[in-house]
Amino acid sequence: MPVSLFGSVLLSAVTGSVRVPFESVLGALFGFRVEGLAATVIDLRLVRTVAALVSGASLGAAGAVLQSLFRNPLADPFVLGISSGSSLAIAATLIAGTGLGLISAYDPQALYVAGALGALAVSLAVVALSSVLRSNLGLVLVGVMLGYLASGLTTLLVVTSDVERVRAFTFWTLGTFSASKWSVVNSVLPIAVGSLLASLLVAKPLNALLFGEDAAATMGASVRASRVGAIAVAASLVSCSVVISGPVGFVGLAAPHAVRILLKTEDNRLTVPLSALVGAELAVLSDIAARTLMSPLELPVTAVTSLFGAPIVLALVVRRWGFR
Repeated sequence: MPVSLFGSVLLSAVTGSVRVPFESVLGALFGFRVEGLAATVIDLRLVRTVAALVSGASLGAAGAVLQSLFRNPLADPFVLGISSGSSLAIAATLIAGTGLGLISAYDPQALYVAGALGALAVSLAVVALSSVLRSNLGLVLVGVMLGYLASGLTTLLVVTSDVERVRAFTFWTLGTFSASKWSVVNSVLPIAVGSLLASLLVAKPLNALLFGEDAAATMGASVRASRVGAIAVAASLVSCSVVISGPVGFVGLAAPHAVRILLKTEDNRLTVPLSALVGAELAVLSDIAARTLMSPLELPVTAVTSLFGAPIVLALVVRRWGFR
């Protein structure tokens, strides 16, 4: 799997409208100095590739955590509205903050805090409703409605703001890696790494919760602490992704299922870290497709992931509940 991920990174670095010698790309990846136009092109491709790696890994791990926490195969940050909640908080912070002169347009720390709070708010709402709703499908529908509500409020913020504020927010609304900057990626990267490490810590308690809360308690697991920890980790991971790339759908849904199909296991000690790797690769491949499928026109990444993700959701629904 790491080998295929490196291959995807290499493919991303050499793919584009401007031809760059393969040896230059390989040299840049291993830290050798590259000069001229090749250096500029490789740098632009590498920053969006690293952004895709960080965003995809965050979404993959978050999807695995959420699916295990809710014991729902359709749970993921996008479907449950968590990404939309994070986007709404970022929109409010960006538009209000830049309007009042409190933050710059690309202040990653401020936007991360806002995104984390927005993701956490929606996550807590979903958790509260999950204790009332007994249907997995009902929980997914509630999450979708929360996502629509957050998206609607985000749209209201955008259309009632001046052109400069809207232009500043466009980067996040599209769901794309094309506007990635090293300043943003480097600022978010340590948080994403810390959140990914934290996701490994909640993997074992999540295994206990798979047997139900009563069984988890008898195993010595703190149910409340486990749920709160899992929610906090998922919210942090989603925020890292949204700050870097905007709301990207279906990566968090597809990656954990791919891992479970390949390994035939529900053990979160394996599915969480491997979902991060698969999510990273899916994001990189989706980014390559976004800039090549209709070249020279570039598609939003979410448009590409939806083409693959929507059939997966439909297949899961049919397999789980069926149509009679």
